Amino acid sequence: MGKKSEFEIVQHTNMSLLEVFLVEISSRSPHGHEDLEIGILLKGSIALFLDQRRRALHPGDIYIINRCQVHSFLNVGQDNLLLAFQVHRDLYRKIHPKLDYLKVEENVIRSGALYESIRRSLVACAGAFFSQDEYRELKCASIILDVFHQLLTSSRCTISSEQATAAAQNNILRLNRMTAYISEHHAGRISLEDIANEEHISPYHASHFFTGMVGISLQEYINLTRFEHAMRLLDSTNLSLLDVCMESGFSSTRYLNRMFVKMLGCTAKEYRGAEKKPSPIVTSIPAGNVERRIPFIQSQKIFSEYFGKEQ
Repeated sequence: MGKKSEFEIVQHTNMSLLEVFLVEISSRSPHGHEDLEIGILLKGSIALFLDQRRRALHPGDIYIINRCQVHSFLNVGQDNLLLAFQVHRDLYRKIHPKLDYLKVEENVIRSGALYESIRRSLVACAGAFFSQDEYRELKCASIILDVFHQLLTSSRCTISSEQATAAAQNNILRLNRMTAYISEHHAGRISLEDIANEEHISPYHASHFFTGMVGISLQEYINLTRFEHAMRLLDSTNLSLLDVCMESGFSSTRYLNRMFVKMLGCTAKEYRGAEKKPSPIVTSIPAGNVERRIPFIQSQKIFSEYFGKEQ
């Protein structure tokens, strides 16, 4: 595989420096991006992993993900819906260069005066984003900048050094490349040496880097990737267990079943035949990407249903 990109590229489809969208997430593997992300969980529940720490999000919770911060999402049994805002660094760094190194320490806000104020601001920003206002870009930018001011003046924030920020940026680039390589090659043989060679580092360095960033070993992550792919195949196809093994990267049904028993307490065949799918008995970070971003026109309607009375 040739060198893949860089950061997860956030497509700012409607505004050049801000993307607002509704998304349903089943799983999102560890990654990072240049944009600062802030959002509200509108319904359901979801686990947010930030720097290896798991946080349970419930309806109404506001979450904040700093630039270049390792994060992932995992559905924990209920359909969910998130209203997300991804803010490009150019929206704020030219106003105050130090904001390029901003780190918000309170990543989940659930109540209090700051919560109420930021929630009102985010709802107003999304309302403008989904509107037909000729000057909605200006309105959205002004609201987001005010949110930054609220965070700086009313929550715990730090300003990292330029060196620390550059190191975090480089680490995220490497992590994104590693997880992309595993996702693309999981059906075949993957060795630590393969991934190390892709990064032009030693296997020892690759192993310790990945474990330090994600919290589990490379091999554990590869197995999780294969397991999640196998689950999706069992849910959506009639492939034989042997074919599921081949498509997922397991060398035999014995190893496939061993992983299912470890994660779910049942064999792959029992999982496929279960009327009600078992919940994982082992909770771990997600290794797959299953999400659905709601189209813009549909998002306008859903947003109005949730917040019409507040507009």
